[in-house]
Amino acid sequence: MLKIKGINDSLVIFFSHGSFEEYRKLMEEKIIANKQLFSGSRVIFRGEGLNELSHDEIAELQKLCLNNGMILNNTSAKNNSPEPHVEIKKPEPVIPKIDTNILIIRRNLRSGQKVHSEGSVIVWGDVHESAEITAAGDIIVLGKLAGIAHAGYYGKEDSIVFALNLVPSQIRIANNISRASDNEDKRPYPEIAFLEDGNICVQEYSTAKLPYR
Repeated sequence: MLKIKGINDSLVIFFSHGSFEEYRKLMEEKIIANKQLFSGSRVIFRGEGLNELSHDEIAELQKLCLNNGMILNNTSAKNNSPEPHVEIKKPEPVIPKIDTNILIIRRNLRSGQKVHSEGSVIVWGDVHESAEITAAGDIIVLGKLAGIAHAGYYGKEDSIVFALNLVPSQIRIANNISRASDNEDKRPYPEIAFLEDGNICVQEYSTAKLPYR
């Protein structure tokens, strides 16, 4: 029903046929029995059993891993292949992937409001202080971002946070956190936050400095 193997410096969890409750119970038992093994490890979900789960159920299992100090290393939410394999190919040009799962919000987010997306989030407005956005992909605010922004919620380290006025109370990208700076004055240029060498960097947005990933 549930097997865990160490492959290429990652823990691969194989899901055969079963229910969400059965998977969650087994994962909790295995994590409690060997916390040192799981904490800090990169985890990959594989197996036909994933096809029987909803996206919300898979997200709950991923959250269980994140809450126990693991790093998600999945390239896709579901995979029909029971075993990972390595295929050697000739180098190909890198083509940017288009995120088709985008949540667009055409209003301000007031204090206390929370928004979550399984893809990226675009806000046409301001994100007030104590408002919170969490996204599996990027967060783009076409206004003032003064609240909390967590991009790459499931461990996607190439996610970014962009705002026309970037003065957040907290920025998180994947498992990395950056607190608000002392200077919260409006700056006359848009800024972008991204990960570089494990640290969150914030700099003026410029097409001359692309890519940020």
